[in-house]
Amino acid sequence: MKKLLLLLLVILSIAFGYTYAKDRTSVSPKPALLKQKFVLIRFALVADSHSDNELLRRALEQAKGKGINFVVGLGDYTTIGTDEELLAAKLKFRNSKLEYYTIPGDHDLWDSRDKGEDPLQNYLDAFGDPNRVIERNGVKIILVDNSDNYKRITPGSWSMATESLQKPAKLTFVMTHRTPFHPDSSHVMGELNAQVARQAKELLKLMTKAKVDGFFAGDLHFFGQYKSEDGKLKMTTVGAVTDDKNFQGPRFASVTVYDDYTWEVEDIEIR
Repeated sequence: MKKLLLLLLVILSIAFGYTYAKDRTSVSPKPALLKQKFVLIRFALVADSHSDNELLRRALEQAKGKGINFVVGLGDYTTIGTDEELLAAKLKFRNSKLEYYTIPGDHDLWDSRDKGEDPLQNYLDAFGDPNRVIERNGVKIILVDNSDNYKRITPGSWSMATESLQKPAKLTFVMTHRTPFHPDSSHVMGELNAQVARQAKELLKLMTKAKVDGFFAGDLHFFGQYKSEDGKLKMTTVGAVTDDKNFQGPRFASVTVYDDYTWEVEDIEIR
């Protein structure tokens, strides 16, 4: 009799435990469904190919395979900026069949300067005016030429940037060849000229005041992400396409903007 009573107690305990667990499961809150994000635009950034045009071609082909909408070049496509070098680099951009926009680098000015011409002349002959604003789906990209190590950004370019920054956008990016600030490198805008160095500080203040979402530059041959000295501006330097003087190896970057206007940067090795 005692054994039968004990068996009934065990059965009742198991049944009660099962019912309790089932009830607990049924009233547990369901995890919130994550909202799926969709790509709004994706674009590539290439910099510092220094006449390594085969690597530039490979970078552009690889970028095309990632479904980008367009590519932005951040300067130094040549070794010394001759007409022949600039046109050879331009041919790689054109042959890629990608929509592209470019700004010059300091190397792209050397030949014109040595000939006593406007340092930008050879670049202008090959690529045209580098200062422009790209606007896509609420995203604004302002390209500003600061490639001349010895001269300030021209008044026309400065006015263009200032006026564009005053107009609203969902996201605003500013891109130049040389960064106006880096926490670990002195190889920045104004390195060789005091007036240019002062303008670099003005540029940082201008972007901070306008609440620019992201700043991008080339020139350093190193991919890195950091913030301005006051911590208010997100800054990115794009790695070099060339394998010369490139500790990280040949690379480029892509920027993806989603439909909620969040964005991310990817550092991509050239394969």
